[in-house]
Amino acid sequence: MPRFKVKRASTWVDMTAMCDVSFLLLTFFILTAKFRPAEIVQITTPTSRAENAVAEDMVTFSVDKDGKAYMSVGKPERKTQIIDKLVELNQSKFGNIDDNTKKLFTRLELVGVPIQLLPQVVKRSTAELTEMRISGQLAGIPMDSTNNQLGAWVQAVRYVYAETDKLSNPPVAIKGDRESNIKGIKRLIDIFKENDVYKYKLVTSLENKIDK
Repeated sequence: MPRFKVKRASTWVDMTAMCDVSFLLLTFFILTAKFRPAEIVQITTPTSRAENAVAEDMVTFSVDKDGKAYMSVGKPERKTQIIDKLVELNQSKFGNIDDNTKKLFTRLELVGVPIQLLPQVVKRSTAELTEMRISGQLAGIPMDSTNNQLGAWVQAVRYVYAETDKLSNPPVAIKGDRESNIKGIKRLIDIFKENDVYKYKLVTSLENKIDK
């Protein structure tokens, strides 16, 4: 008997519905995505074979290429605890900080001025702080031996984590610009030692993520 071959019909799938869903998902992610804002102080970190990311509940002390020091705290509640402790330990030295300044301090992205100027700086937006940095008005936290305000911040950080988290060494990180003078980094490490902080992370970037 002769064999009959069944003609195979090509399979056709309507992808219209799939495309609609894909575009809806893409639109959703674009609209809900939170883009990371530009940093007020641009610091190009040294490269390494492993990228050291900064945890959310970590205090980062930065030194830019001009040797100016800054401090940033991730969680707002930590900012409240740290500034309260700073006032408690140094009220006779720096004076009192009013409640409104403390409240606005929780929205401040980084500390980059002497403590006496905080009431004016906390009212500024991130864009205004960036303009201050460009114009040279963001002088950094004083850390010389005659006016070691950075040491007061480090002391407050250590006390907060010791009292609330029972940590003998607070989770801190050093973020230094690869073009900064080594004296600024060394001074920061010395301040850590003066306040019994001996463990810290060094923030770096992967080698292939840095433009040559």
